[in-house]
Amino acid sequence: MARLHRHVRDTDTIIVPRPPVSTSSLPGIVMTIDYTEARFVAPICTVQDVAEIVDMPVEAVKTWAGQRHSRRQMFSRNPQGHRGWPSVPLVGLVEANTLRTLRDMLAPSKVEAAALWIRKRYDAPFALANRRLVTDGAFACVRENSSELYRVKTKQHAFVEVLEDHLRPLIFEDDDYPVAYEVRIPGVVIDPRFNAGRMTFVRNRVPVFAVLGSLRGGDSVDEVMQQYGLTLQEVTAVDEHLEWAAKAA
Repeated sequence: MARLHRHVRDTDTIIVPRPPVSTSSLPGIVMTIDYTEARFVAPICTVQDVAEIVDMPVEAVKTWAGQRHSRRQMFSRNPQGHRGWPSVPLVGLVEANTLRTLRDMLAPSKVEAAALWIRKRYDAPFALANRRLVTDGAFACVRENSSELYRVKTKQHAFVEVLEDHLRPLIFEDDDYPVAYEVRIPGVVIDPRFNAGRMTFVRNRVPVFAVLGSLRGGDSVDEVMQQYGLTLQEVTAVDEHLEWAAKAA
Protein backbone atom coordinates (compact mmCIF):
# COMPACT_ATOMS: atom_id res chain seq x y z
CA MET A 1 0.00 0.00 0.00
CA ALA A 2 1.48 3.34 -1.04
CA ARG A 3 2.49 5.73 1.72
CA LEU A 4 1.05 9.20 1.68
CA HIS A 5 3.70 11.85 1.18
CA ARG A 6 3.03 15.51 1.89
CA HIS A 7 4.12 17.28 -1.28
CA VAL A 8 3.94 21.08 -1.44
CA ARG A 9 3.25 22.74 -4.75
CA ASP A 10 3.11 26.44 -5.49
CA THR A 11 -0.67 26.34 -5.22
CA ASP A 12 -1.28 24.57 -1.93
CA THR A 13 -0.34 21.66 0.30
CA ILE A 14 -1.43 18.47 -1.42
CA ILE A 15 -1.42 14.88 -0.19
CA VAL A 16 -0.31 12.55 -2.97
CA PRO A 17 0.52 8.83 -2.88
CA ARG A 18 4.21 8.01 -3.16
CA PRO A 19 5.75 4.53 -3.14
CA PRO A 20 7.71 3.85 0.06
CA VAL A 21 10.75 2.86 -1.98
CA SER A 22 11.44 4.66 -5.21
CA THR A 23 14.17 5.52 -7.67
CA SER A 24 15.40 9.06 -7.19
CA SER A 25 14.52 11.54 -9.89
CA LEU A 26 17.24 13.96 -8.84
CA PRO A 27 19.06 15.54 -11.78
CA GLY A 28 21.84 13.26 -12.99
CA ILE A 29 21.28 10.73 -10.17
CA VAL A 30 19.82 7.24 -10.27
CA MET A 31 19.46 5.93 -6.73
CA THR A 32 16.91 3.89 -4.80
CA ILE A 33 15.70 5.76 -1.72
CA ASP A 34 13.48 4.28 0.98
CA TYR A 35 11.17 7.06 2.08
CA THR A 36 9.89 4.95 4.98
CA GLU A 37 13.21 5.31 6.80
CA ALA A 38 13.06 7.05 10.18
CA ARG A 39 14.77 10.19 8.88
CA PHE A 40 11.79 10.79 6.58
CA VAL A 41 8.85 9.76 8.75
CA ALA A 42 9.68 9.42 12.46
CA PRO A 43 8.50 12.46 14.47
CA ILE A 44 11.37 13.60 16.69
CA CYS A 45 10.78 17.33 17.33
CA THR A 46 7.97 19.64 18.30
CA VAL A 47 7.60 22.95 16.47
CA GLN A 48 9.00 24.64 19.59
CA ASP A 49 12.04 22.33 19.44
CA VAL A 50 12.57 23.25 15.80
CA ALA A 51 12.56 26.96 16.66
CA GLU A 52 15.19 26.43 19.36
CA ILE A 53 17.41 24.24 17.18
CA VAL A 54 17.42 26.42 14.05
CA ASP A 55 17.55 29.60 16.18
CA MET A 56 14.40 31.25 14.86
CA PRO A 57 11.53 33.00 16.65
CA VAL A 58 8.88 30.44 17.47
CA GLU A 59 6.17 32.54 15.82
CA ALA A 60 8.03 32.44 12.50
CA VAL A 61 8.45 28.67 12.74
CA LYS A 62 4.77 28.24 13.62
CA THR A 63 3.95 30.16 10.45
CA TRP A 64 6.19 27.88 8.39
CA ALA A 65 4.54 24.90 10.09
CA GLY A 66 1.15 26.02 8.80
CA GLN A 67 -0.13 26.79 12.30
CA ARG A 68 -1.27 30.25 11.32
CA HIS A 69 -4.63 30.76 9.62
CA SER A 70 -4.45 30.57 5.81
CA ARG A 71 -0.65 30.07 5.77
CA ARG A 72 0.85 27.27 3.72
CA GLN A 73 2.81 24.51 5.49
CA MET A 74 6.45 24.91 4.46
CA PHE A 75 8.21 22.02 6.19
CA SER A 76 7.27 18.39 6.76
CA ARG A 77 5.14 17.50 9.77
CA ASN A 78 3.10 14.47 10.75
CA PRO A 79 -0.34 14.77 12.33
CA GLN A 80 0.05 15.07 16.11
CA GLY A 81 -1.36 12.24 18.19
CA HIS A 82 -1.65 14.58 21.15
CA ARG A 83 -0.97 18.26 21.72
CA GLY A 84 2.69 18.83 22.53
CA TRP A 85 3.90 15.55 21.08
CA PRO A 86 6.69 15.55 18.46
CA SER A 87 5.42 15.94 14.91
CA VAL A 88 8.49 16.94 12.88
CA PRO A 89 10.82 14.30 11.37
CA LEU A 90 14.50 14.92 10.67
CA VAL A 91 13.80 16.05 7.10
CA GLY A 92 11.30 18.57 8.44
CA LEU A 93 13.93 19.97 10.81
CA VAL A 94 16.38 20.29 7.92
CA GLU A 95 13.70 21.92 5.74
CA ALA A 96 13.14 24.46 8.51
CA ASN A 97 16.90 25.04 8.60
CA THR A 98 16.76 25.69 4.86
CA LEU A 99 13.97 28.23 5.34
CA ARG A 100 16.09 29.91 7.98
CA THR A 101 18.99 30.02 5.49
CA LEU A 102 16.77 31.55 2.80
CA ARG A 103 15.68 34.14 5.35
CA ASP A 104 19.35 35.11 5.81
CA MET A 105 19.74 35.48 2.07
CA LEU A 106 16.46 37.08 1.04
CA ALA A 107 13.96 39.63 2.17
CA PRO A 108 11.45 37.97 4.57
CA SER A 109 8.63 38.47 2.07
CA LYS A 110 10.53 36.42 -0.53
CA VAL A 111 11.36 33.35 1.58
CA GLU A 112 8.17 31.39 0.90
CA ALA A 113 8.27 32.18 -2.82
CA ALA A 114 11.90 31.06 -3.07
CA ALA A 115 11.19 27.81 -1.21
CA LEU A 116 8.26 27.02 -3.48
CA TRP A 117 10.35 27.93 -6.52
CA ILE A 118 13.00 25.37 -5.53
CA ARG A 119 10.35 22.71 -4.92
CA LYS A 120 8.72 23.34 -8.27
CA ARG A 121 12.01 23.40 -10.18
CA TYR A 122 13.14 20.07 -8.69
CA ASP A 123 10.17 17.72 -8.58
CA ALA A 124 11.66 15.50 -5.89
CA PRO A 125 10.46 14.57 -2.39
CA PHE A 126 11.70 16.81 0.42
CA ALA A 127 13.64 19.05 -1.97
CA LEU A 128 14.36 21.57 0.80
CA ALA A 129 16.17 18.85 2.76
CA ASN A 130 18.33 17.67 -0.12
CA ARG A 131 21.90 19.02 -0.06
CA ARG A 132 22.34 19.20 -3.82
CA LEU A 133 18.93 20.65 -4.61
CA VAL A 134 19.13 23.36 -1.94
CA THR A 135 22.57 24.59 -2.99
CA ASP A 136 21.87 24.38 -6.73
CA GLY A 137 18.38 25.74 -6.25
CA ALA A 138 19.44 28.72 -4.15
CA PHE A 139 21.97 29.80 -6.76
CA ALA A 140 19.47 29.33 -9.58
CA CYS A 141 16.66 31.09 -7.72
CA VAL A 142 18.70 34.22 -7.05
CA ARG A 143 20.13 34.21 -10.56
CA GLU A 144 16.76 33.85 -12.27
CA ASN A 145 14.80 36.15 -9.99
CA SER A 146 17.03 39.19 -9.88
CA SER A 147 15.76 41.82 -7.46
CA GLU A 148 17.14 44.39 -5.06
CA LEU A 149 15.34 42.41 -2.37
CA TYR A 150 17.85 39.58 -2.71
CA ARG A 151 20.39 40.66 -0.13
CA VAL A 152 23.48 38.77 -1.30
CA LYS A 153 22.88 38.39 -5.02
CA THR A 154 25.86 40.58 -5.96
CA LYS A 155 28.16 39.27 -3.23
CA GLN A 156 29.32 35.84 -4.34
CA HIS A 157 31.54 35.28 -1.29
CA ALA A 158 28.70 36.18 1.08
CA PHE A 159 26.33 33.87 -0.79
CA VAL A 160 28.74 30.96 -0.49
CA GLU A 161 29.29 31.67 3.20
CA VAL A 162 25.55 31.59 3.90
CA LEU A 163 25.20 28.22 2.15
CA GLU A 164 28.24 26.83 3.96
CA ASP A 165 26.73 27.88 7.29
CA HIS A 166 23.52 26.12 6.24
CA LEU A 167 25.31 22.86 5.49
CA ARG A 168 27.66 22.92 8.50
CA PRO A 169 25.35 21.22 11.06
CA LEU A 170 24.03 18.62 8.62
CA ILE A 171 25.31 15.08 8.12
CA PHE A 172 24.24 13.60 4.78
CA GLU A 173 23.91 10.14 3.30
CA ASP A 174 25.21 9.39 -0.21
CA ASP A 175 21.73 10.18 -1.54
CA ASP A 176 22.16 13.83 -0.41
CA TYR A 177 19.42 13.53 2.19
CA PRO A 178 20.29 14.08 5.88
CA VAL A 179 20.86 11.35 8.44
CA ALA A 180 21.67 13.59 11.43
CA TYR A 181 21.80 17.19 12.60
CA GLU A 182 24.72 18.47 14.68
CA VAL A 183 23.59 20.87 17.40
CA ARG A 184 25.51 23.64 19.15
CA ILE A 185 26.83 21.28 21.85
CA PRO A 186 30.07 19.77 20.46
CA GLY A 187 29.87 16.06 19.74
CA VAL A 188 26.07 15.95 19.98
CA VAL A 189 23.65 15.15 17.16
CA ILE A 190 19.96 14.64 16.53
CA ASP A 191 19.73 11.26 14.82
CA PRO A 192 16.39 9.40 14.61
CA ARG A 193 18.26 6.09 14.76
CA PHE A 194 19.29 6.70 18.37
CA ASN A 195 17.30 7.62 21.49
CA ALA A 196 14.17 8.33 19.44
CA GLY A 197 15.87 11.33 17.86
CA ARG A 198 16.69 13.03 21.16
CA MET A 199 20.03 14.84 21.32
CA THR A 200 22.75 12.22 21.69
CA PHE A 201 26.51 12.13 22.11
CA VAL A 202 27.96 10.59 18.96
CA ARG A 203 30.80 8.86 20.81
CA ASN A 204 28.77 6.67 23.16
CA ARG A 205 25.07 7.35 22.38
CA VAL A 206 24.38 8.90 25.80
CA PRO A 207 21.25 11.09 25.59
CA VAL A 208 21.77 14.72 26.55
CA PHE A 209 18.53 14.85 28.53
CA ALA A 210 19.97 12.27 30.97
CA VAL A 211 23.12 14.34 31.53
CA LEU A 212 21.02 17.47 31.81
CA GLY A 213 18.80 15.87 34.44
CA SER A 214 21.78 14.83 36.54
CA LEU A 215 23.37 18.28 36.41
CA ARG A 216 20.13 20.05 37.26
CA GLY A 217 19.52 17.52 40.01
CA GLY A 218 22.69 18.59 41.78
CA ASP A 219 25.20 15.94 40.68
CA SER A 220 28.76 17.20 40.37
CA VAL A 221 30.61 17.22 37.07
CA ASP A 222 32.82 14.36 38.30
CA GLU A 223 29.77 12.28 39.25
CA VAL A 224 28.19 12.85 35.85
CA MET A 225 31.43 11.91 34.11
CA GLN A 226 31.60 8.61 35.98
CA GLN A 227 27.90 7.83 35.64
CA TYR A 228 27.73 8.27 31.85
CA GLY A 229 31.31 7.62 30.77
CA LEU A 230 31.76 11.17 29.48
CA THR A 231 34.84 13.36 29.37
CA LEU A 232 35.22 16.61 31.27
CA GLN A 233 34.87 18.52 27.98
CA GLU A 234 31.62 16.74 27.13
CA VAL A 235 29.98 17.38 30.49
CA THR A 236 31.23 20.97 30.55
CA ALA A 237 29.75 21.55 27.09
CA VAL A 238 26.31 20.49 28.32
CA ASP A 239 26.72 22.64 31.43
CA GLU A 240 27.62 25.67 29.29
CA HIS A 241 24.44 25.24 27.23
CA LEU A 242 22.24 24.26 30.16
CA GLU A 243 19.37 26.67 29.58
CA TRP A 244 19.23 26.10 25.84
CA ALA A 245 19.48 22.31 26.25
CA ALA A 246 16.65 22.38 28.79
CA LYS A 247 14.40 23.78 26.08
CA ALA A 248 15.61 21.75 23.12
CA ALA A 249 16.98 18.42 24.40
